[in-house]
Amino acid sequence: MEGKKFFAVGSSIYLVLLLAVIFIFPAWAVPTMEKSAKILKLGATSNFGDRQGIQVKKCLELSAEQLNKAGGLVVKGERYNVEMIVYDDKFQADAGRTAFERLVNGDKVKAIFSYGAAPSLAGIEITEPNKVLFFTGTMAPQILSPKYKYTFRTRANTLGYMASAIFWSKYKKSNEKTVVIIANDDHTGRAMASAVEESWKYNNVKILDRLYFKRGTVDLSPIAARLKSINPDITEWAGIMSGAETLRLAKAIYQSGWKGQIAAELAQTTVPDIVNACGKEAVEGMVVMMLDPTVIPDSPSLSLPFRKAYTEKYGVWEIDGLRIFEGWYYFIAAIKKANSLEPDDIAEAMQGLSVETVLGPSRMCRRPDLGNSSYVDIASMKYMGRVKNGEVVYVDKITPIEAIKIAEKIHGGKWE
Repeated sequence: MEGKKFFAVGSSIYLVLLLAVIFIFPAWAVPTMEKSAKILKLGATSNFGDRQGIQVKKCLELSAEQLNKAGGLVVKGERYNVEMIVYDDKFQADAGRTAFERLVNGDKVKAIFSYGAAPSLAGIEITEPNKVLFFTGTMAPQILSPKYKYTFRTRANTLGYMASAIFWSKYKKSNEKTVVIIANDDHTGRAMASAVEESWKYNNVKILDRLYFKRGTVDLSPIAARLKSINPDITEWAGIMSGAETLRLAKAIYQSGWKGQIAAELAQTTVPDIVNACGKEAVEGMVVMMLDPTVIPDSPSLSLPFRKAYTEKYGVWEIDGLRIFEGWYYFIAAIKKANSLEPDDIAEAMQGLSVETVLGPSRMCRRPDLGNSSYVDIASMKYMGRVKNGEVVYVDKITPIEAIKIAEKIHGGKWE
């Protein structure tokens, strides 16, 4: 009996002491639980109908995953993990508008990444009034209007194509004086044709014609026949994506018997297919952008680690989408610079921003030629190659500063 009393008293004393410890010394009596990360929703639209669009989706999703594994974003002391939501815009205005409405009104995203002209022009009417940051790769110049406060073009389209034409003038094989531009018959194709036309004019190369065809056209022999009848020294394929379309165009032109030089910035990954189908002579001397930064001498610091992560996740290394998702790097850098998730703060942080991307150094620039003195466009590193004996060989690179200086010479005004 005495033992039971002692046990009861002892238990009571122990309980009192335990409660005292908990309430008097909570900081060390109860282990502190790590505060869970909040979710930052970001959106994107891409064309799931072509390999470039699928690769853009993969690049964005991998980048979000890597950021979260590294601890996420810390803004004003709060930690955030990114949730990336990507919808199919089918490279069309109606599908794009639907995707943007879902992202803004349904998912409540803070920013959207896209690149097609038609979906971007539809989407901007949704993002701007809702103060959603918009990072687009479209060539459509309307997107850079001063009336838009939350929109940035984070793909060096205009400056990239200017740089390509300047490259051609430095490395041309002979005295080429005329060019015919071939492009897709849509917003993107026509905008790209306009951009490259300015560059050829600057180089005193006469534009003889622009030839357009609908995306997905199987029989391109009429385009090839028209090219042969005009017989320019050069044909530029403005924005025609690598893959089946590039292969069909190359085969049709080769079979037509035209023998001039080709500038096809996006054709690098299709060159082996053209060689297999037509032979080395079909592409000899072709000028292309080197789309794979990992094979460039002194490759950019982020490129090889990204290649490793991409290959581990998807089982293959793909390069068509790399040049389109640079907006990701700008958005993350702007948040860190602003230490804020407010759209006005992030937009302000974008002004004059320079970042390192998977493609190398990149920087924001102004567009005085479009009446916009704000930093709304970018200049990024461009790696140029030429086909020799059936293979693409690296030749030269054009830095962001060089591209900006070229733009200032062509259009005037202060771009930097």
